[in-house]
Amino acid sequence: MELFDKSLLPQKVNLSGPDCFHLVLDKHAQKHNAGGNVMRIVFYFDTKITARKAEDILNRSPVIHWLCNIKLVAGYLFQLPYWKYKDEARTIIVAEHNHTIENEIPANIIHKDIPLTADRFITVDIIHYPGDRSALVLSWNHIHMDGRGISLLVAHLNDISNNTFKIKNLFPRIEKRIAFFRQIKNMYAVKRFIEASSRLPISSVAEVKSKSVQHFKNKIIYFTPEESVQLENNAFKNGARFGANLFYLACCAHTVNKINLQKNKKGVIWIPIPYDGRLKGSTGPIISNHVAFLFYRLQQDDLAGIKQTIASLNKQMAEQLQIEMPRKYNMLLGMMRRIPLWLYYFLINRTAEGSFASFLYSSTGNNFNDMESLFNERVKHLTIFPSSTFPPGLTFSFLKHGGALNINIAYSPDIISNIELDTIKKELRNLLLANY
Repeated sequence: MELFDKSLLPQKVNLSGPDCFHLVLDKHAQKHNAGGNVMRIVFYFDTKITARKAEDILNRSPVIHWLCNIKLVAGYLFQLPYWKYKDEARTIIVAEHNHTIENEIPANIIHKDIPLTADRFITVDIIHYPGDRSALVLSWNHIHMDGRGISLLVAHLNDISNNTFKIKNLFPRIEKRIAFFRQIKNMYAVKRFIEASSRLPISSVAEVKSKSVQHFKNKIIYFTPEESVQLENNAFKNGARFGANLFYLACCAHTVNKINLQKNKKGVIWIPIPYDGRLKGSTGPIISNHVAFLFYRLQQDDLAGIKQTIASLNKQMAEQLQIEMPRKYNMLLGMMRRIPLWLYYFLINRTAEGSFASFLYSSTGNNFNDMESLFNERVKHLTIFPSSTFPPGLTFSFLKHGGALNINIAYSPDIISNIELDTIKKELRNLLLANY
């Protein structure tokens, strides 16, 4: 007996514009030996999670089954690349590991790639620690899901026993056609905006001469629920009126600027920030990336203080939303799907001259804050390991769970030294918790 009706699964799903951009990032990561474009979310439990229990629930999900039975069909000139589904009866594989250092994730799991030639585009590892504690690591290629998508997938897995989901809501719907003339007009408008926003010189943590990195490491900064409340209050005091996100970003910008100044790199901080294109409160789709970007350019005058930085960020955000830049940028990405990957990569790399950003930043907001359990087991805490992107070689990923914030810093030791990492940790914590 089938656990769900496989005939309802889409046989073909076109890659979205942001999906194809992640194809470029994947190619970029391979070129610079930075690993694949893989994201991971880690759930920590005070109980022992068995592979059998995890597999039982995971294999009842049509999304997991689909991700285990698709292949990429590359697009040719003027043709869209797409995922082709064929039921080859592949199921999720849950690997179990024993580890003596509590809460540590072994390097072989963190550095494991999920290439475009993989049989399965999602993997699960369970780590058993002393005292029957455990962690579950869910890894996926970023091409298939964004940060909001993974939160929707987790909610779907928690609800799977109720069998209330509709398969059609889990996957992207058929796109509306956009007039060619409108796309061309939009392309030039976005091109002018991005060229102005990202014009050189940009002060990045990565050296221009750096061609590759050997590996990435992660450092997690934890805050208590009480400290997290203080962070929210500090955000409001400094002018972040629509949530703490811009306060977090401002503190990251100041921290990176301090590192750059120590290297005598006094210049512009430029950061593209993901912007979720789903309707507020929507429950899908899970599959595909549905984010555009907002682009922030900070001069040294904007970095005179946290309030000045947030004021600049607020102004830039309002201006971009007023001209609908996220929607227009997404339209441009959709148009770019129709050119070969090698040409896409050349154009992106040439425009940015190898510098994608001063640093990278993402936040899950409150998507996981109220999550209490997974597989009917209480989740003690969780964090997200962002994909390793070089350049710039430094990413800040913010996640809030149970009222407590944590920041996962993904960095390359070839870019950020141990001394600089200590400076980043101290400076970021001090800025976030300062008595404003």
